[in-house]
Parts: sequence; structure tokens; C-alpha cells
Amino acid sequence: MRGKKWIAVGSLCMLLFSAQGTYAWYQSSVSVQNHIRTGDVNIGIQEYEEDAGREVLCSGTEGRTVLPSQRISKIPRITNYAEPCYVRVKVSGKSMDEDDIFGMPEAWIAAGGYYYWPEPLDTGASVDVFRAVTIPSWWTENASGQTVGLTVTAEAVQSAHFTPDFQSEDPWGGQKIELCVHEQDGAVQQVEKVYQSMSVVYEGAARNLVAVPEDFFSNLGTAMPGDTLGDSVSVRNTTETEAEFFFRTEVPAELTDEERDLMEQFSLEITQEGRLVYSGGLDGKELEGAWVSLGVYQPGEEGEIHFTLQLPSELKNVYAQRETFVNWMFSVQGEEPVTETGGPVIQQLAAPKTGLKDPAVSVPLLLAAISGISTWILCRREKCHGMEK
Repeated sequence: MRGKKWIAVGSLCMLLFSAQGTYAWYQSSVSVQNHIRTGDVNIGIQEYEEDAGREVLCSGTEGRTVLPSQRISKIPRITNYAEPCYVRVKVSGKSMDEDDIFGMPEAWIAAGGYYYWPEPLDTGASVDVFRAVTIPSWWTENASGQTVGLTVTAEAVQSAHFTPDFQSEDPWGGQKIELCVHEQDGAVQQVEKVYQSMSVVYEGAARNLVAVPEDFFSNLGTAMPGDTLGDSVSVRNTTETEAEFFFRTEVPAELTDEERDLMEQFSLEITQEGRLVYSGGLDGKELEGAWVSLGVYQPGEEGEIHFTLQLPSELKNVYAQRETFVNWMFSVQGEEPVTETGGPVIQQLAAPKTGLKDPAVSVPLLLAAISGISTWILCRREKCHGMEK
């Protein structure tokens, strides 16, 4: 009689544990490769002249005969080929000086031997230094054969995170002039960018994690020293059960030393609903390969994470026109009931090793198996005992 009771208890346990096993943990992960590049300060200066009422590139004044007090068309034009910047010029000459120039726009501010343009020069924009020069009236036949000319030197500094003081004799306050040498075809193309919404979605029926777009930094544009760039990513759970989302970074093995060096200059901060999720380098060394939980999302719940990138203001043009990239890994684990007969099915795709939750059904299945074996042994003993009687 006691054996029959144990058989009944064992059968009940086997059913209960098997019932628990009809819930399986489904896991999925997705990787997003994000690219970020730095901007540049790059200006050019070309000389134009008026010819028959229109402006043309200057063909040069060598060999041209001029007379005292004659006004000559000479239009030095500064063009910005890169990021918005402030510009200044210095005018120096041979047998001429600043009093001989004509048509300088009134906006130029004279200070400390330079002329400063008071507003940032936007990408692709140009500004004229002056329009003409006048041959000195004191020139006589004794000056015949002498060379006359003016030299215009243009300098630039980035406008981002910098405010000149035009009440000072040194409006740029000793700001280091950035020089950047690289190939430039002279053409500036204006590209109209369309904002892309970003999301990480755990999709219901397929139980897959999907990230859109392929690059979460696509809206940021270029980064200049001192820039703080940020954007947001929506997180959604469209399944019928709760799911926990995880995040970590991964440095691509194929990075060059230059790309890795630039990555190490960026700092990254991630917040979620005002909660600090991560703060450290873009390379994610502080994570040490571990997964950070973004929280548990209920069925149909949607949230948002915000990320911010910052580039130190002390970086100079040695980092100009560089690019780097980093992988962001997202993972999710959620529970789904299995309705097919034949027991639970477990799908595993890059399970996050967090230690926060063990996404397995082996424990209830093992207990069910033990209960089943124990019940079978009891049945055998009960049968054998009956035969002995």
C-alpha cells in the first residue's frame, strides 16, 4: 500500500514538472556596426578679377604695365571647404600697404595686425577680402621696372565650441591655428540628410531581435573637437510574454591602429528613462565583455535608451578626417509557451552570459525525469513483491 502511494506521488510530480517544462526560454541577439568620423578645418584662397563686367579667375599680373594712381581689379576670395570656421587675414605687400586696398567689406574687424571675419564661415561659403588695389601715386618714372604686389594670408580655426572676443586686440585669444593638408578638388557638395528612426524590436511570432537601421550613428554626421553628439533608440517587446533586453559593445578585430586610437578618444554615455546604464569609453573596456541589462519589458511595452558621444575639445587636426567604428550587441531572452506535443523546444542564439537569469528548462525536465525513473523503480518493486507473494 505504501508503494502505491509513492507511485501516485511520483506520477503527480512527473506531471507537474513536465508541465513546467512546457515553457521554453527563447533567445536572440543582433549586432549593429556604428561608424563615426571626424570633421576638418580646410579653407582655400583664390584670386579673381573683373573682366568686361564679370568675375573671372585671375590670370596673373606678371608683365602687366601699370601707372601711378591706377586702380587694378584684384579680388582675393576665401572659401571654406570643410566644417564651419572663423577666418582672419593678414595683408602685406611689396612697395604697397593696406592703404592701397579698396572695396574691403565693412564687416571685417581690424585687430592686432589682422582682419577678422566676425561670423563663422559655413561649409561651402566664401568671403571677399577686398575688390581692388590702387597703385601708389608717388610712383614716378624712377619706379619703372619695379615689382608691385600684395600678399594675403588667410588662417582659420573651428567655430564649434569657440567664441572670439572682438573687443580684444587678440580676438582669438591665442587660439592655435589649425593647419590641415589633404587633397581637395575644390568642389563642395551639399548632401541633404534624412533622419532615420532607430529601434531594437523583439518580434512576436518569429521571436527574433531586429535592429534598424544598420548603423545607429548615421544621424550624427561628423564630430569636431569638443562636440557632444547624441540620439535615441527605441526598444520594443511585441511578444506575448515578458522579455529582458541586454547590451554590450564589441571592438572589431579588423580596426587599424589609427581607427583604434580615434575610438579611444570618444566617451560614451547611455541612459534609459533617466537611469545611467553605461558611462565610459566608446570601446566599452569597462564592460569587459559583460552584458548590461536594459530591463524587463512586458508584452507590448516600449521604452527608449539615449546615447551620447563626446570628443575632447583639446584634440587638434591630427585627428581630422578620420573614421572609426564599433559594434553594439543587443540580446534578449524571453519565455514562450510551447503548444506542440512532444515537449518543449528550446531555441538558443547567442545567449547572454549575465548570471542574472538562467534561460534553461533543464531543471524541471531533470526533476520530471527523476520522478519518472523513481516511479518506474517503485512499480517494478511493487510488481516483484506481488509475485513473491
